[in-house]
Amino acid sequence: MMEIECQPPMPLRHHLFSWPVDLFNKASLLEFLRYRLSTRSKTIIANLNLHALHCLENSAGMASLINAKSTFVHIDGMPIVWLLKARGIGASADNRLTYLDWALDALALCESEGWTVGYIGSTPEICQKGLVHFRNEYPALQLMGWDGFFDMWDTSAGSKLSETLSAVDAFKPDLLIVGMGMPRQEEFLHLYSGRLNYGVAICSGAFFEYFTGGQKRPPRLWGRLGLEWLYRLAYDPRRYAGRYLLEPLLLARKLIWSRRRKAAGRA
Repeated sequence: MMEIECQPPMPLRHHLFSWPVDLFNKASLLEFLRYRLSTRSKTIIANLNLHALHCLENSAGMASLINAKSTFVHIDGMPIVWLLKARGIGASADNRLTYLDWALDALALCESEGWTVGYIGSTPEICQKGLVHFRNEYPALQLMGWDGFFDMWDTSAGSKLSETLSAVDAFKPDLLIVGMGMPRQEEFLHLYSGRLNYGVAICSGAFFEYFTGGQKRPPRLWGRLGLEWLYRLAYDPRRYAGRYLLEPLLLARKLIWSRRRKAAGRA
């Protein structure tokens, strides 16, 4: 008889500045992913960090995706853990998961179960290098990929976007990894998820770059200490200075003004 997957417990959901956040640890997230893939329950797994909070304040498409019923949001940054703790919510370093913490386990799971994986994102060169790398690492994995350099609004016949959407839909990946950076990857899924046949979609950021030489992988301990941002900033200051030095200040100012307006409205 065919073994029936038991549905794992749903993650505890909280809200931070009105945005949903689900308390996964690595084991529970992989168990959740396994169940959703085995039942092909169309699901999006997004993540929340300070950069995401900044993007959410400025991207209606990303905000709609995060608030969608089929979207689950794991913590991707120790500042989110600290903010939840400040509200009396029992989050810990075990709940902080970047894609690098669990992506390789997810690919190994798909290889062992025979689940197909599709990737959209990166430059054409990095996309091809990433496909070669992961096909070598997981030789039994059915992996296809398409770069993310297209006009996201050009749905005309024969456009690169239309051809990419058709190719992904024809492949019907069980796991769809979208690595375009925030908020573009979330906006892409907001616009086109309904047109694509997949099981679970994951927002992965610069995932391929970390395995093709485009970015240097931070030591995992730095992440648990809340210092991964500092490692990235030191390695590539031109790319990350705005994100890690300016965005938190802009976000704090916006949230403070928002709270003051709400308080004035209640007065």
